[in-house]
Amino acid sequence: MKKTDSVTFKIILGFVLLMAVITVGSFIAVQVILGRIGSNVSQGTASAGETFSRHYAFIHAGGDTALWDNIYGGALERGRELDAYTEYFGSSLTASFDKNKLVSMAMDAGVDGIIIDGDSDEETSRLIREAADRGIPTVTILSDCADSARICFVGFGSYTMGRQYGAEIIKHYSNSSIDVSVLMDPDSAGGGQDLIISGISDEFADKGLRDACNVKGVYVHDDTPFTAEEEIRDIFMGRNLPGAIVALNSVYTRCLYQAAVDYNKVGDVYMYGFNDSDDILEAVDKGLLEATISVDATHMGASAVEALDEYLNTGYVSNYITQDTEVIRAGDVIREETE
Repeated sequence: MKKTDSVTFKIILGFVLLMAVITVGSFIAVQVILGRIGSNVSQGTASAGETFSRHYAFIHAGGDTALWDNIYGGALERGRELDAYTEYFGSSLTASFDKNKLVSMAMDAGVDGIIIDGDSDEETSRLIREAADRGIPTVTILSDCADSARICFVGFGSYTMGRQYGAEIIKHYSNSSIDVSVLMDPDSAGGGQDLIISGISDEFADKGLRDACNVKGVYVHDDTPFTAEEEIRDIFMGRNLPGAIVALNSVYTRCLYQAAVDYNKVGDVYMYGFNDSDDILEAVDKGLLEATISVDATHMGASAVEALDEYLNTGYVSNYITQDTEVIRAGDVIREETE
């Protein structure tokens, strides 16, 4: 009996020692990761010969790489002018971390400010509050986290953009009601996206066509590279194809016109996109999209850094910084290419 007790004790002791080793190893690994993240900006240093008084973390959930690269480029350049280094946080790591984990890591790295795309996730809101409590201000960009402790949201006038879409759709009104589907991100439910729908409806109403437009939001998930594509394809496979479809980001835009081509539905539905990347402009020029709405991504990034700088210098900043949006049609694309 004593021998059995001795074996059991050794097993338990071995398990405890193993867990201790794993715990210590995990702690060391996290410290190494944080060290690698901040290796280029230690003591505010971006690279050899460059030192900055402030260090900002630029974080987003992923997707639409071209758009976010342009936003980051604006933030990086404006930050240099204001003596701050804006780090594309986590981009140099081989391991992949979700947005909220990167926010936690940025706080632990002691950054002076955070720029992040907002969402409706309660954990994101909690982390922004924690950052504020630790003296680290957060600016949300492109999509908001309105009920959080963020100091400023840099975005575009969603209602105005809805009016712009509505004005384009009205051009195809022909004395019969038109169904409009707006492809929306479920992670940014409510807020700006709902205002876009209101803007479309009000544009029709102001033209005396209140009952001529039936607008509804359609949530499209993009959890994997293929999820958005599959869900948008389902719209074209359904029985009742809407008269017009509006995509509110460039990922949905690309999936939209590609699905129309694949299912031979080009011309059967009026399609409107977002962003002005080369491939989307080409789709407009070819008539796959009636129009796209663009925003100056570089200026957005610069505005986010300016908001952090103003807040850290004065303790105050505007709650909302609006960026202008522009409608681009086929004629505009041709004109730009020939100039």
